[in-house]
Amino acid sequence: MLWKIRTELADRPGALAELAARCGADDINILSLEVFTAETGAIDELVVSTGVGWTAADLTALVAAAGCVRTTVRPCQADVLSDAPTRYLRAVLRLIDDPVSVDEELGNLQGFDEYTPAEWARADVLVEIAGRLAERLHGTVVEGPRPGSGVPELRKATVEDAEAVVAMHERCSYESRTRRYHVPMPKLTTRTARHLAAPAGGISIVASVGDAVIGMATAAPWEEFGSTTMEVAVLVEDGWQGQGLGSRLLRRLIGEARGLGADRAVCVVQPENIAMLRTIEGLRMRTRVVQDGDNLTVTVALSDQSLSHAVDRPPVQYRQSRATPSHRSQPARAAGQHAREHALAALPAVPAVPGRAGTADDDGADRGGRP
Repeated sequence: MLWKIRTELADRPGALAELAARCGADDINILSLEVFTAETGAIDELVVSTGVGWTAADLTALVAAAGCVRTTVRPCQADVLSDAPTRYLRAVLRLIDDPVSVDEELGNLQGFDEYTPAEWARADVLVEIAGRLAERLHGTVVEGPRPGSGVPELRKATVEDAEAVVAMHERCSYESRTRRYHVPMPKLTTRTARHLAAPAGGISIVASVGDAVIGMATAAPWEEFGSTTMEVAVLVEDGWQGQGLGSRLLRRLIGEARGLGADRAVCVVQPENIAMLRTIEGLRMRTRVVQDGDNLTVTVALSDQSLSHAVDRPPVQYRQSRATPSHRSQPARAAGQHAREHALAALPAVPAVPGRAGTADDDGADRGGRP
């Protein structure tokens, strides 16, 4: 039987040799090996052949005995033995005929729920190819509801909203999507939309007009800051920006996050995203802004103690362990050097938007993760 094993090896010389030796001792044949580089170290993906009677639990125990951690084991078919470039090129050929099948192709190609940075890069390219093919096939962009066509209703999102969320992303401009995700996002897949609509341990709020989703705010646990911290993000369709909808979404989301036991909400914002900074300022809640690398990490207190020094946590460099890989290196701080802190009340220091003095939010968007 064939199995695909993904595991993080111990960070020491000979770790892979020890794993191979243990496999050999149990007559387990390693048929292929791919090594991914991640922030936490080397992640190895093996395809092995075992005799009758082996289970995923047995293989997990064997790998753990070799000092490996964070192991996932799944049965697989012989087609995974083709080299990765060939498999991706064949996927492109299938997308030419059916570009909307990109979700299925990604599932077959990568197979695990958590992607390494290299796999995220591959997925981004494949999704972009599918998006361009779909545009050529369909040619027109579906228009969504416009302001004045109805009153937006705010409600909790469910996985059934995935298709409407995908459609909303497709109506958003490149700039809005990039502000939301911090990387170019040519197309949102249905699989990702389901995770955004119902994040594990978190919640999403959508603004809808009829069956169409025109805005979305998501809160998901950010373990690096502690189990009671939620990362929040907002995206509003371009035609509905400037209507205060982002503020309504964020305020409702903050209330729901507090109801889930969160004591602080964290939002990572690009410094030029003035609209999102003003939206957070409009909450009139205690906040702390820390500049770390190219981004601002804005922390909103949800309890009296959540920004006290007694529960302060060290800054976590964005994307250090988030789902989306960084496309540029962040400058490292010397040991003991603190990130620069700002008071959100000092937002007048942020460059003003010409012609927008005193206006409400532009309801730009900021990143949310994998949940």
